[in-house]
Amino acid sequence: MVNDNHESNQLNIEYLNQIKDGVFNTLVNEFPDIVLIFDEEGRIVYVSRNTFSYFDIQTENGLLGKNFQELATSDYKEKIKKDLNQAKEGKSLSMFEYEFYGRNGSKFIGELSLSHFIHQKDNKKYFLGIIRDITNQKIIEIELRENKQMLQLVMDNIPQLISWKDVNSTYLGCNKNFARIAGLNNPVDIIGKTDYELPWKISEAESFFETDQLVINTNKPEYHIIEPQLQADGKQAWLDTNKIPLHNSKEEVVGIICTYEDITERVNSDTALKNSELKYKEAYNRAEFYKDVFAHDVSNILQGILFSVELCRYNSKESRKVKDLENFFDIIEDQVSRGANLVSNVRKISSIDDIGSKLEKVEVCNLLNVSIENIKKSFSKRKITFSLKKKYEYLYVQANHLILDIFNNILYNAVKHNKRPTVKIAIDITKKFIENESVIKLEFKDNGFGIPDAQKLSIFERNTIESKNFNRIGLGLSLVKRLIENYNGEIWVEDRIEGDYTQGSNFVILIREYID
Repeated sequence: MVNDNHESNQLNIEYLNQIKDGVFNTLVNEFPDIVLIFDEEGRIVYVSRNTFSYFDIQTENGLLGKNFQELATSDYKEKIKKDLNQAKEGKSLSMFEYEFYGRNGSKFIGELSLSHFIHQKDNKKYFLGIIRDITNQKIIEIELRENKQMLQLVMDNIPQLISWKDVNSTYLGCNKNFARIAGLNNPVDIIGKTDYELPWKISEAESFFETDQLVINTNKPEYHIIEPQLQADGKQAWLDTNKIPLHNSKEEVVGIICTYEDITERVNSDTALKNSELKYKEAYNRAEFYKDVFAHDVSNILQGILFSVELCRYNSKESRKVKDLENFFDIIEDQVSRGANLVSNVRKISSIDDIGSKLEKVEVCNLLNVSIENIKKSFSKRKITFSLKKKYEYLYVQANHLILDIFNNILYNAVKHNKRPTVKIAIDITKKFIENESVIKLEFKDNGFGIPDAQKLSIFERNTIESKNFNRIGLGLSLVKRLIENYNGEIWVEDRIEGDYTQGSNFVILIREYID
């Protein structure tokens, strides 16, 4: 009974082995790739039926016993030998590429996967190798790589900036020009970066990201976005940007492509043109202003001189009116003085733009004394009293030599437009702090008939000219205002006695103190 069972088990094992061998042979022979078995020395001991369709060997005997290295081209023999030695040490080979000799003198690229096993009968180590022909795949890869290189070459040689990103606004690539302005040595260095990691300002990076996401979320391109960009070399550029969504085969948005054109020169040219137009308009308005002032003021001056001359002729016939002649001569002298002041003011106001910005250290107290003496000489026949109130012997401001003309104009107007028997002018000088900055405050208080509230602002305007209601020289206070503005100061007029303009005016000036 025991023998029967033993024989039955032996038959079952042999039957199973036959089945295994049949399955193995069927799989191997029907397998589309090359299947080889070779020993540790590399000698081939088994080949699949499909092997002969690849190599220029017609029979199994032509491969059996042949060393596996001999199937490879000369450039790959040593590589195979080295890889097989590593395999003997127990390391598996997976997807290693070699070049083999094929049929009719051809060559093909094979991808080898190798594993080892121990044969049960002789207890020796063998290797099972599967070789897949990837020649066509390699050709496609080469073509794709060449196409990619050609595309990159084209992009690198166009003047525009180009980049492309994924749906998270992470860079996937760019051309050489974009890499340059981003401060990168190679376009591939941008892969994986975001705008926040590049030289642009944080506010610019945020703006770029928001526009990216708008294009991605709406699936609509945005064209001609004019935006600033701080570049790696420190240049503040202006770009004309286009952002277009990228789609996959399912028409899903997978990213965006961005093209940029540097329009910095154009923007600067436009800005320069606008500035030029602005300067032209200012020059034109200034010329018109001069024309109006000259037409009005010079006409008044000449009319005053002609009228006085006519009266002189009339009164010269009667000797008793010699005193009146003296008055007429005073009028003529005054009108000539007004004309001289007018010409002087025009020359000065036309040069303010050139010299007004050159500020220096100027002491005001001595200059005020000089101005007071000038006014006394100009109005030698008027009774004028001056008082100068100050806490400091010397006070320095940021100005230039034209500050003397400011004092002369204000004091001249204070006397000229004051018809009281005695002209009283009080000058107060103090220091004060405005926004942590020390300024000198000068107040010129007179006892004239004052200036109505409606005229307090207009008297400093360029287009305000002399009128019968408020007689003044057209350029005087306009000159003062422009000079003080160039000193980064302020000027205004208020009532000497608050609420009653008829009690005189107070011209207030603020100028920055000069501090060493």
